[in-house]
Amino acid sequence: MNIDLSPIAGFPLKLDTEKLDISTDGIQFKRQARMIQELAAVLLDPEQQSSAIELYWTYALTNAGDLDPIFKQRNLTFGLVLLPSGKINREYIKTHGHYHSSMPGSNIGYPEVYTHFYGALYLLMQRRAGPWSTRLDDCVLYKMVPGQSIMIPPGYAHILINPSSEPGLMAGLYSLSSIHNYAPIDLMRGAAYYLTEKDGQESLQPNLAYSPSPSLREISQPDQPPFAPPDPTCPLWESFITQPDRYTFLFDADAARRQFGPEDLRI
Repeated sequence: MNIDLSPIAGFPLKLDTEKLDISTDGIQFKRQARMIQELAAVLLDPEQQSSAIELYWTYALTNAGDLDPIFKQRNLTFGLVLLPSGKINREYIKTHGHYHSSMPGSNIGYPEVYTHFYGALYLLMQRRAGPWSTRLDDCVLYKMVPGQSIMIPPGYAHILINPSSEPGLMAGLYSLSSIHNYAPIDLMRGAAYYLTEKDGQESLQPNLAYSPSPSLREISQPDQPPFAPPDPTCPLWESFITQPDRYTFLFDADAARRQFGPEDLRI
């Protein structure tokens, strides 16, 4: 089935739920597969998996047409992630998860804004108690809603999980200068929780590598700091294109200090 997601996305976008691919008009993305062996360190049950399995796909923006200068002047990009339905043994398909590096001359991690286009995805976010700590001081689960955006605050690792029978498609607006740090997630064999199927139901299983296990809080609406996006009523693409200065905090440390509270400004 070819589904037109343009009204939600804010730009021409269609999702083919059978071929598991996207199509656009006038805007170009480069598709890349993430293979299962790339996630071996973070899977609950990594054994007996074929290394040839494409687990999910990312789409890097390569050409925004006439809108290219708006992105390039700020060194920002807009990337998509498509997760199929399914499980790896008992664990639902997920992204690897990573932290972001800090902005130059500061200890403020690069933030990001996520937006959801299709399907039922969970977003799991977690924050370390300190830059080199394995202990977490916040762990958040949010069920993403198509057409709704959410902030990834500085210092939060983020993982997407698809527990549904349909593919899930989302996007993120972020700085190309941000370095994705996968090592802390690999070291702990994944995020603080695994989402599995147990007796036909979703089940959150704590990752015992984290000691003590952090409590998990669920948020239903990203309408409070630090998770509230700059413009919750408008598609993220459209909001950025029409008011790009509202997103200076994605690459400028001083703007990030104005956007977030002191407790949220960390790597």
